[in-house]
Amino acid sequence: MKITTYLKSLSALILLAGLIPVAFAADEPKPSASVVIDETQVMVIIGGSSGKGTLVPHFSSETRSFTVGGIKLGGIGIHKTHLSGDVYDLSNVQDFEGTYFSAEAGLTVGKGAGGLWLKNDKGVTMHLTSRAKGIALALGVEGLTVKFKN
Repeated sequence: MKITTYLKSLSALILLAGLIPVAFAADEPKPSASVVIDETQVMVIIGGSSGKGTLVPHFSSETRSFTVGGIKLGGIGIHKTHLSGDVYDLSNVQDFEGTYFSAEAGLTVGKGAGGLWLKNDKGVTMHLTSRAKGIALALGVEGLTVKFKN
């Protein structure tokens, strides 16, 4: 009798354990687009960056090319960065354009990797991972402006 009760409890536990990932997945936001950016940064306390990228909306077959330019307060060095990741809260492609802000700290010597979250004034958020080459020490605030190519 106790073995039967144990087996029923174990079966119920296994069934519930199988549902846990589904419950957590429902709470996670779904990306609305993918993005890739190649950028060069030069910093001496105040720095700048320029580059280009591609946006691939998940709700449209339209791939959009864009340019990026930015300013960074805090840091020294020069490096090239390849960023890729997901875009959230994008329902209109035009809302992707704008200025994104982020606070960061990082060190690149030779090759480096990292991640950052950027958000613009329209509520669009990018979660990017980066691979960098060069030499740089960054500690500060960055603004990155995105404009579509015509």
